[in-house]
Parts: sequence; C-alpha cells; structure tokens
Amino acid sequence: AHKSMRLKDYDVGPFIGLLMTILCGAVFFLVQVREYYWNSYSIADSVYGSVFYLLTGFHGAHVVVGTIWLMVSLARLWRGEFSSQRHFGFEACIWYWHFVDVVWVSLWFVVYLWFGGWLYMWWFKIWDGDIY
Repeated sequence: AHKSMRLKDYDVGPFIGLLMTILCGAVFFLVQVREYYWNSYSIADSVYGSVFYLLTGFHGAHVVVGTIWLMVSLARLWRGEFSSQRHFGFEACIWYWHFVDVVWVSLWFVVYLWFGGWLYMWWFKIWDGDIY
C-alpha cells in the first residue's frame, strides 16, 4: 500500500492493501480470543500461564490499537487526505504495524515453540543426552 501511495496519488493499491491488513488484524484478534477461551490453563496456574497471558495480551492490545489506526488511515485515504507527497500519518501507521508484526514473530517463537512446544522438549533432550 505504501509503495502504491508513493508512486501515484490515488490508485486502488492502498485501498486494497489497507482492507486486507485490517481483515488480517481482525482475524488475528478473533483467533487470539478463541485461544484464550479454549486454553486449559489460566493466568493463575503457573509461571508459563502468567507469562503467556501477559505477553500475548499486551500484543493483542497493540494489534487492536494498530487495527483501529489502520481503519482511521483507510478513512483518511478515502476522504483524500493523503497524497504521494503528504502521507506521514499513513507511513507512521505502517511502521507501527510492522513493528507489531516483528514482535509477534519473536513472541511466537519464544512462547509457542520454545517454552510451550516441541522445541522446549527437544532442547532438554539434547542436554540430558537422550537425543541419540
């Protein structure tokens, strides 16, 4: 969307890009809510539960803020407030959203793979000598 915005004032690219990103943010939030509902542990059960809900909860809050900001940017784009020369609010929104993306990749690796999944078990098998 940003590249399309820089090349032309109003092409269909920024609209489609923002709509798809808003849809992905909403789906992510709904999947996270479903995961919270179906989890077998709570924030009070263990250290893992506390860390899991703290990290994913803060990230989910930032996803909600980012999705709202994307919707505001879409409305401003629709009203014609951005141009190829003047679009800092749009660019700041994109930077924020990509930061939230990078944080999610890190959280996914740490929370789901390392401390909560197969990578955790594999790591301890290596150090116990049971891998061979």
